[in-house]
Amino acid sequence: MKTHLKLVAAAALLATANGAYAATAAGTQITNQATATYNDSTGTRTVQSNTVITTVQQVASLTMPAGTAKSAGAGTSVTYAHSVTNTGNGSDTFALSQTSTGALNLTGVVFYADANGDGVADNTTPIATTGALAAGTTFRFVAVATLPAGAVNGNTNVLTVRATSGFNGAIAATSIDTTTVAAGAVIDITANSAGAGAPGAGPGVEAAAVETKTTTAGTMTSFVLFLNNTGGSPDTFNLQASTDGTFGTQILPTGWTVVFKDANGAVITNATVAAGANVRVTAEVTPPAGTAPGTTDLYFRAISGTTGVADRIHEAVTVAAADSLVELVKTQALDANCDGAADTAFSNAPIVSGAVPGACIRYTIVGTNKGVTTITAMVMTDVIPANTTYHATATATTGLGAILAPLAGATGSVSATVGNLAPGQSNTMSFGVKID
Repeated sequence: MKTHLKLVAAAALLATANGAYAATAAGTQITNQATATYNDSTGTRTVQSNTVITTVQQVASLTMPAGTAKSAGAGTSVTYAHSVTNTGNGSDTFALSQTSTGALNLTGVVFYADANGDGVADNTTPIATTGALAAGTTFRFVAVATLPAGAVNGNTNVLTVRATSGFNGAIAATSIDTTTVAAGAVIDITANSAGAGAPGAGPGVEAAAVETKTTTAGTMTSFVLFLNNTGGSPDTFNLQASTDGTFGTQILPTGWTVVFKDANGAVITNATVAAGANVRVTAEVTPPAGTAPGTTDLYFRAISGTTGVADRIHEAVTVAAADSLVELVKTQALDANCDGAADTAFSNAPIVSGAVPGACIRYTIVGTNKGVTTITAMVMTDVIPANTTYHATATATTGLGAILAPLAGATGSVSATVGNLAPGQSNTMSFGVKID
C-alpha cells in the first residue's frame, strides 16, 4: 500500500518590515542640488544649481532560514516550518517548489499558509506562491509530510524547498529539511522568526520658503516639484502659482511668468497622479527685465478640480543685480560598476535605468560667473544625498581652489573653496556617490 507524503507550505505576510532590510526602495528618487556662496560689492550671496534626479531600479533578493532535521516513525507525519523574506527593494512574488532525494521516498508535496508561524497549517488550501510580498516583509509556511507505512528505520530523505523570484527568475533561495525514519514515539520541536521625508513634506503652507532660487531680471529660474498622491484613488490636480499663500487671489508681480512642465519638458496646466504614486513637475519662473533686486515669495498649489483637495508649497525667488550672478549647473551620469568612470555622457536628465543598490552615480557641478565683476570667497557645496554614501574610487575634484570631502563610505558634504572668479570664468567640481 502506498501512502503519499503531503508537504504543505503556506505563507503569511507580516505587517512589519524586516529590520535587517536596508536596500534603497525601487522607485526612490535620489535628488541632488549644489549651492555656492560668494562675495560681491553688495555682500555675501548664495546661489543654487539645478536639481538632478536618479531613480533607483528594482533588484530581486530573498532569504530563507536554514531547514531542520527531524525523526518520525513509519506511517506518521512530520512538519517543517519555513519562511521567505523579501530582501529586495521592491514588491515581488515568490514561487514555491521542492525536490526530494534519498532512500526515504516522500511524494505529494504541497504548501499551506501558516500566518501566525505556529507550525500548523492555517487551512487545507494548497498554495504555490507567496503572493505579492512587499520589500522587507516575510511569508511563513509549513511543510507536513507523511512517511510511508513500510518505511525502513534509519532511511533518510532530503527535502529541498525553493522560493524563486517572480521579478527575476534567476534569483532563488533554498532551505533543506532532513527526515529520518525512527522507531517509537517522536517529539517534534519547531522554531521560526522574522524581524521586523522630503523638504516641504506635510500639509502646507510653510512659514518660510522651502528653497530660494537666485536669478537676474529677465532670466528664468526653475523649481522641481513632486506631486505625491498618498490617497487611495487617482486624481487630476490643477497647477497654480501666486504671491498670495492663501490663494484667495491668484496673482503674480507685474510681468512675471510661471510655466509648469512635465518630466518630458511639455507645458502642462494639470497633472494626473495615480494612487500611491508621484509625478515630477517643473515650475519655470521668469521675472521681467527691469525687475529691481530683491526677494519675492511665491506659492505653488496643486488642487483637484473635482474634490477640491489641495496642498501648497512656499518657495522664493531672489533677483540679483546683474553684476553678481553665479550660475550653477549640475549634471549626473551612472557608474554602474563603481570604477569611478561615467558610463554615459553627463546630463541633468533623470537616471531611470541601472541605478540599483550598489551602483554609483557621478556628479559634476559647474559654477560660472555670469556677471560683469569679479566675485570673491566663492565656495561650492553639495550634500551627499539620502540613501547614498561618498564613493572615493575616483576622488572629489575641483578645477580651482581646494576640495574637502567625507571619508569613503561616509555621508556629509563635498565642498570646494574656489576663491575669486572673474567674469565669464567657471569652476567645475566633481564627485561620486554609491547607492545604499
